[in-house]
Formats: sequence, structure tokens, C-alpha cells
Amino acid sequence: MTATRPIAARRGPVTIEALTVAHGMVLAVRAISISARGGEVLTLLGPSGCGKTTTLRAIAGLEEPQEGRITIDGRTVFDAAGGINLPPERRGLSMIFQSYAIWPHMTVFENVAFGLRARGIRRSDLSSVARQSLDLVGLAALADRPATRLSGGQQQRVALARSIAGNPGVILLDEPLSNLDAQLRLAMRTEFRELQRNLGLTAIYVTHDQEEALVLSDCVAVMRDGVIEQAGTAAGIHDRPATRFVAEFVGVRNILPCDAAEESGRTVARLPGGALLACSGPAPDGPACVCFRPINVRLATQPGPGAFPATLTAANYLGDLVQYHLHAGELTIWARGLPRSDLAEGAAVFWSVPPEACFLVAA
Repeated sequence: MTATRPIAARRGPVTIEALTVAHGMVLAVRAISISARGGEVLTLLGPSGCGKTTTLRAIAGLEEPQEGRITIDGRTVFDAAGGINLPPERRGLSMIFQSYAIWPHMTVFENVAFGLRARGIRRSDLSSVARQSLDLVGLAALADRPATRLSGGQQQRVALARSIAGNPGVILLDEPLSNLDAQLRLAMRTEFRELQRNLGLTAIYVTHDQEEALVLSDCVAVMRDGVIEQAGTAAGIHDRPATRFVAEFVGVRNILPCDAAEESGRTVARLPGGALLACSGPAPDGPACVCFRPINVRLATQPGPGAFPATLTAANYLGDLVQYHLHAGELTIWARGLPRSDLAEGAAVFWSVPPEACFLVAA
């Protein structure tokens, strides 16, 4: 995308306090509280039906919550107790849906200009603002092209240009890349992040794709059944999931029941069959699982300190890496690493995990 003078200034935070949204008798969102700091990306991450899109629509004013409070840039836009519920057009934000809602009978320029007219932009400013927005997303040269002649990625850029043209400061995005192919999604992640930083936009982004959330976010809130299971930095969520659900959702393949205890000043996890793993962090109260990622499993063909025997039952080629499937008594272990000629299916191997890569969650 083309770098040019920003059209939006850095804005204040979006704050949600004790927000509850019901669909009939079903509580879709259950008293959640979370904030997006000014100029940062907050991602709501979770499976279908967890409440993330309902939360986004409540912020936009498209859903009326039953309880709670929402402030945008220090201004209350919804307060159940105070009877405040500003309509969407008075909340100072823009929203991009999963469907880009591009008008097929208009040109690229007209798609952007139409939204500006609806917001009351002066006619003298309309053309320059629309073209500057298109320039920011790299579509200035296609301003006169019919919308029906755009690729999926170009349509996504038009939707983004239309959203930033109104100088919203806050932008809401509901799975905006899900309709694109894999390679284009990767490119658009980078472009969106660059644009968001350049313009200083506060963004709240909804996705079920954990990799997308980690790439784009300053803060991630993992949702489950209408509540926030864990919130924190992308690195914190990835490296130290707080619950088994979060660990599973962010791709931790090895989640094994264990007996956890503190021994000689360290936390240890004893697995079925007797393997003993040293772990970082404290042991949870009650039943526990030890967690570690496949990339952190070390494989050897000879025994060594802290290594345990297993049988390599499958080696699946993934391109740059190979995924190894191990059986160790009652345990199934997933490992991932570079291709090795000495690791063939059926081989006897020894596996280990460094303590800093192991952590415990409640079972």
C-alpha cells in the first residue's frame, strides 16, 4: 500500500464494562469487561457461537445489550443503567463485515464517495478525501474501474478505504479476510497492520483464526460461551495459555493428564507410565495437565538425561518440517522438526522437553 499523509488521528480507548447481551433466553455475552487502548488492535478470538461477533455488534450499536456500559474515546455510547444508547452513526466508528457489501453498479471511487455523502461530507472535500483513502489502500489507479471487475482482495481494500474515509478513529472488523485465499490473507494481514499503525486507528478485530490473531493483535481476548476465558498480549496467550480450552484453541497439541507437585523447589509433572517432566510456573490446584508444543519436543535415537522411550508411529511431511507421531505406553506425543533420515516410521526413539517449554493448566 502507498504511504501518504494520515487522514485519521490517534484516538482514545474503547472500554466495555460488565456487558451482557441476550438473544431471547440465551445469554450470548455474559458480563464481560475488556478495553482496547487508543491506537491498538484488540482481537476477539474464539470458535463459532462464543459471543465475539455479538460483542462487536453491541459496540457498533447493532445489538442492544441488557446490561453494561460502553465508552468510545471517553464518551459513553451505551449505559443500561443510565438509559443511554446512541445509534451507530453517532458512535464515531466504522465497521467492515465478512461480506464487503460492495455496490456492484458503482465504480471503485463511487463506492467510497457514497459513504462519505451519507455522512454529510462537504461536496468540495468529497473527491479529495475519497481519492486519498483509495491511495492509502493502493487503489488510486483503479478509481474508475467498475466494482464488478475487482478481485476479492481488491474488494476488501475498497471496504477498508470506505471505512477509513470517514476519519472514524475506531474501526470494527468482523472476519474481514475469511473470504480470501490463503496467500492473499497473509498479504492482507500485513497491509492492514501497516495501515492501522500509520493512521493510529483503534481496531477491534473478530476472528476464529488464532494465527491471524497473533499476527495482528496488541491484545487478544479468547472467548468461550459468552465469557472471556483469557486476555493478554499475543505472546502471552501463545506461550502461556491459562486454561485447557485456551491451550487447545491456540494449537497446543500435547496436553497430557498428570500428577503435578512441587519437589525440591521445582514444579514437576508425573505422567502415566512414570515419565517426570520439570515445568515452569506453579502447579494448579486439583487435577492438572502438562502442556507443551510439538516444536519443543526433542527427539533422539539414543537414551540421554531426561529422555523417555517411545515408538515413532508416523512421520508426516509438511514441507519445511516433519510432524512426528509417537506412542509411549498410554501416551500419544506430537513432535515437529526438520526432516531427519534417522527418524523412520517404526523406529525406537527417545523424547524430551526442556522445562521452560512445559507448563501446567487445570484439567
